[in-house]
Amino acid sequence: MDAMRENLAYLIDQRLYESAEILGSFLISAAGPGSEVSAISRAENLVLYADALFGRQEYRRALNLYRQAQQLCKVAGHAGGSTRTVPGSPATVASAGLGNAIQSGSYRGGGGGGCVVGGVGGGMSIVALDTDVGKAEVRLRVAECYVALKEVKPALTELEAVPHRLRSLRLNLLLARLYHSSSYDRAALAAYKECLRQCPFAMEALAAVAQLGLSAKETCALLPQQEPLPSTPSSRGGGKAAGAGEVHESCRWLQKYVEAQAHRTANENAASLDEYQQLVSRFPNNVHLHLHMGQVEASQGRNEEAMIHYQKARTLDPFNISCMDDYALLLLSRRSPSSSSALPAPNLQAWVVAAVLWMSKGERGSAMAYVEKALQLDDHHFPALLAKGAILLHADRSETAAVAAAAAAIFRRAYTQKQDLRVFQGLVRAYLRIPKLKEAIAAAREAVKAFPNSASALSLLGEVYLQHGDSRDKARKVFEAALRMDSRCGAAVTGLADAHSMDGRHAAAVDVLERHLAVDASDWIHVKLGFVHMAANRLPDALHHLQTALSINPSNENAKRGLNRIDKLLKGGDGDEEEEEASLQYGTGGPLFE
Repeated sequence: MDAMRENLAYLIDQRLYESAEILGSFLISAAGPGSEVSAISRAENLVLYADALFGRQEYRRALNLYRQAQQLCKVAGHAGGSTRTVPGSPATVASAGLGNAIQSGSYRGGGGGGCVVGGVGGGMSIVALDTDVGKAEVRLRVAECYVALKEVKPALTELEAVPHRLRSLRLNLLLARLYHSSSYDRAALAAYKECLRQCPFAMEALAAVAQLGLSAKETCALLPQQEPLPSTPSSRGGGKAAGAGEVHESCRWLQKYVEAQAHRTANENAASLDEYQQLVSRFPNNVHLHLHMGQVEASQGRNEEAMIHYQKARTLDPFNISCMDDYALLLLSRRSPSSSSALPAPNLQAWVVAAVLWMSKGERGSAMAYVEKALQLDDHHFPALLAKGAILLHADRSETAAVAAAAAAIFRRAYTQKQDLRVFQGLVRAYLRIPKLKEAIAAAREAVKAFPNSASALSLLGEVYLQHGDSRDKARKVFEAALRMDSRCGAAVTGLADAHSMDGRHAAAVDVLERHLAVDASDWIHVKLGFVHMAANRLPDALHHLQTALSINPSNENAKRGLNRIDKLLKGGDGDEEEEEASLQYGTGGPLFE
C-alpha cells in the first residue's frame, strides 16, 4: 500500500497522469471503507487519485473525489482520527515547514497535486490532511476544479474559506483573478497586493494593480527595499537596505515597468512608451515589451507604429500567439491578413485570427462563427469584442439599423475593458448608422478628450458633423485641423474628400485624395477616388481606380458595387444615386479601423 502511494505521488509529480489514474484506481479500491486504513489516509489516497484526474482534465470527477476527501477529514476530526503518512518520510516536519514558509511569504504553492507532493529529505512525502496546510491546499484544488468548469461563485466560496495566514501565492493569485473577472475591484486589488507582498516579481499582479488604478508610487512601495535574495533561513534579513521608500538598485527596471503600466492605465501614452523604450534599451529583443508597445500604439490609432512592434515581436518569436489577434485586426485594416495565418489552433487568439481571415474574404457568417468561439472561451477578450463589433458594422444595408444597435452594444462592452481609439471609432459609426446623432457626438467628444493629440480622434468629430447638413462647414474645418496635426491621417483625408464631394467640389476632393495616394495607395483610397470621379461623370477615371482597388483587394465590395454602377451608366441607365451617396460616406465598407 505504501509503495503504491509513493509511486502514485511520483507519477503525478512527473505529470504521467494516465498511469497515475490507473494506479490510483487500485489504491482507493484497496483502501476502501471496509479496510483497516484510517479515514485520514483514505482521504489522502482520494486526493492523490483526484490529482491524477485533474491532470487528465476530468474536472467533475476530480471535484467529486476532493469533496469526498474533505468529508472524510471532517469525520476523522470529529472522531479524533490520527494521521498516517508514508513510512520513513517526515510528514509532520513537512507540514510544519510549509506552515512556516506560508507565514514568511516564501511558500509558492503546491506542486503537482492537491495534497502537497515534494522532495523532503530526498524522498517523496505527503502532507497530512488533518493539518491546516493540507486542508487549505485541498480547498485550492477544489476551487481550481470549479474554475475549470466555469463555476466562479463556488470557487470564490472555497477560496474565501481559507484563513489569510494559510493563503499561498497561487491561491491569492487565483482569488484575485476571480474577483477581477467578477468586477469586485476592491477585493481584487487587495488580493493582488497580497500577491506582491509574497512575491514582488509576480508580473501578472503588477499589471493588474495598475489596471485597477493603484498608483506607481503605491505599487513601488510593495517592491523590494533591499537586495532580493532567495528566502532561506540563512538569507533572511541579508542584503544592504535601501532608503525608506526606495526600490533597490537591482529592481530599478521593475520600477520602470510599474511606471509604464501606470502611465498606460492613465492614458498617458507618450510617457508609457518612453518608459517601455528605456526598458527595451536594457532588455533588447524582449518580446513582451514590444507587444506592450504595440498595444499602446494601437490604442491611440497609430497603426503603422503598432505593426512595427508586432512585426518585431513575431520576428523574435514566430510561435508567440499573445496579441497576435490584435495584430491581425491591424493587418485587416491594410487588407493583408494572410500575414498572420500561421498561428496554431485551436486557442483564443487563433479563433480571432481565423475570424479576421474570413472577414478579409467577405465571409461575414464564417467570421462571426469563429469570433463566437473566441468569446465562448473568454467573453471579455478585447480583440474578440473588437472583431465582433467590426463584423456587425459591415452588415448588409438591409440589416443596418438593428445590427448597428448590436454593434454599439458590443463596443460598449469593449469600452469597459479599456480606453482604445478603435472602440470610440466603432461606437461613433454604429450610432451614426442607427442613427443616434446625440450619442455619436458624445462618443466622438469623449474620444477627443481621451486622445487630445490624435488626428484620428478629431476626425471622428468631423465624421459626426458631416451627417448634419448644417454642420458641413464645421466638419470640413475639423478635418483640416486633423490634417494639420497629422497629414497622413486617412480618416481626415477621406472625411475632407467627402465634405468637398457632398458640396459638389469634386476637383477639390480628387486633389485631397490624390495627394494622400502618394503615401497610402490602399484599395480604400482608390475606391473613394473612383466614386468621386463617378460623381463628376469622369467614368474612365472612375473605372481605372475601381479596377485598381479590386486588383489590390479582390473582395472589396464597394469596388464591385461601383463597377456595377458604371456598367449600368454605360448601358444608358441612371445607376443608383442613393447607393452612390451611401458609398461616399466615410466608414461604409472601408477599412476595419483607421
